[in-house]
Amino acid sequence: MILLSKKDVVWSYIAQFFKIASGILILPIILRMLTTEEIALNYLLASIVAMVGLLDFGFSPQFGRNITYIFSGAQELKREGIQVVSKHQGINYKLLVTMIETARYVYLRIAFLVVLLLATLGTWYIYKVTNGLTSVDNAVLIWGVTILSCFFNFYYAYFDSLLIGRGLIKEAKKAAIFSKLVYIALAISFLYLGLGLLGVAISSLISAFVYRTVCYFYFYDNAFLKLIEGIQIDMLKRQELFKTLWHNARKLGLVFLSAYAINNFSIFLAGLYLDSDTIASYGVLMQLTGIITTVSSTLFMSLNPTFSALRTSGDNHKLVRVFAFSMNVYYVLFILGAFILVVFGPGILHLLGANVILPSATIMVVYSLIVFFEGNHSGYATLIVTNNQVPFLKSSVIAGVFVALGDYIILAFTPYGLLGLILVQGIVQLGYANWKWPWVICKEFKFNFFSFLRMGIDESIHKVRNINA
Repeated sequence: MILLSKKDVVWSYIAQFFKIASGILILPIILRMLTTEEIALNYLLASIVAMVGLLDFGFSPQFGRNITYIFSGAQELKREGIQVVSKHQGINYKLLVTMIETARYVYLRIAFLVVLLLATLGTWYIYKVTNGLTSVDNAVLIWGVTILSCFFNFYYAYFDSLLIGRGLIKEAKKAAIFSKLVYIALAISFLYLGLGLLGVAISSLISAFVYRTVCYFYFYDNAFLKLIEGIQIDMLKRQELFKTLWHNARKLGLVFLSAYAINNFSIFLAGLYLDSDTIASYGVLMQLTGIITTVSSTLFMSLNPTFSALRTSGDNHKLVRVFAFSMNVYYVLFILGAFILVVFGPGILHLLGANVILPSATIMVVYSLIVFFEGNHSGYATLIVTNNQVPFLKSSVIAGVFVALGDYIILAFTPYGLLGLILVQGIVQLGYANWKWPWVICKEFKFNFFSFLRMGIDESIHKVRNINA
């Protein structure tokens, strides 16, 4: 059984601290030392990186879950549902090795596809938003380094699935910490050396290699290498595994594409219609709210292997209680973080001497509420996926189309601008996803939302008492 230890939780939060620090420590320098055009390009590049991230097409969570199933004793993998195993079943190392090779095979090809798309369509977009690569110094170099960084980040992405799937949560977080430390140190140094946005891009590229090196060291330890020594890759089995994974990966890929349209496509379109000041302001709001979401959902994301393992063992009672606890933590931390952002955020940026301001308090409150409900229903949807089922494909695609279309109409034909973009996302999601997937989980496990909150509170009290004991 792969369960989350106290050390895993601690390292998860430390990793999130450094993930946040990589933005928080560098953000004031970026906002103070870069021009508005560079700040805007920085957020547009982030949007493009998020967009090409869709080419993962749902493989990352699929690999992570299925590797967890194998380490939990599963002897076969299904397209739909999971094999409930007895406690005495061991690990099928031939299946595991074939799964690892399948992951490497898939991600190498995705990485080359990323380069192809960025070098063509991506270059056109960057040329367009930088006025022919003239509005930002070193725009060509910045873009070239960004393409290389995306390639290596994609190719090495499967290592995260390997570590998390094996239950090496602490080790995965340490790898993330080391790479972020390198990124922070290099980015700050390069910014003060006057390299500007190019320095940030180079730092991201180097940190990708650091992450891969540390992950490899932790996953392929001597004990594990001895267990898989001499096992040959079964190419036919690799093809079979790919087809099995692709069944749900393609569904999740379309879901992620829809999620991008819902959450990130607005700033991509904004680059074509709004001025640099508004884009920079919206980008800062998205980044800070993203930090709040990351902190709030850290425990939940760290528990994903545990959810999959509990599904495999059939222990639904413990599954629900652990899930309720993790979601209660999300509620408390997000509400606290959003309050701090709305009340103190503008003043903090002013004290930092930033060359950008946050949107109005009304826009920040509305956007925070929308992101809160998005995170809530995403948590419930993720629990559904741990049962190796993806029932929300059609609704996600429809929502993504409506949001993307609504964003375009707002920007191209109305004067509502930023507030209009935000409201489109909120209204579409409130119409279905915000309530549907919580309701599905409540129905499956036979509880209502208020009893769910009580379960989370009871579990929190239980854990506090165990710590004090």
